[in-house]
Amino acid sequence: MHIESRTLSRFEGGIVLEVIADGLPLRAYVAICEPDPEAVTAFVPPEQFKNGSNLHVAAVETADEAAPTVEDVLFNMDADDAAAFLCSDKAGWLATLEQLGYVSDPGPLE
Repeated sequence: MHIESRTLSRFEGGIVLEVIADGLPLRAYVAICEPDPEAVTAFVPPEQFKNGSNLHVAAVETADEAAPTVEDVLFNMDADDAAAFLCSDKAGWLATLEQLGYVSDPGPLE
């Protein structure tokens, strides 16, 4: 699967990416936080839910889980959906960003 992304914004403990995965446009919120689905309310804006798109939430416990987790989530998404990846540590977060095609840009990641 060909995946490219660019930074839309940053928030405390994470980053928001605009992602194109095999031509499918979507948004990804990648955060270092507890794997609690309620945690997304701290960084996913209410507007994300207004246009009828879905929010897919996945936990990434280890860096080794990043690739299969991202693949599974992207497989189940439709155009303009969003995904929130809740990473337990920085290693998992960085591995998830890599899987999403993130190329580091100037500025701090956290």
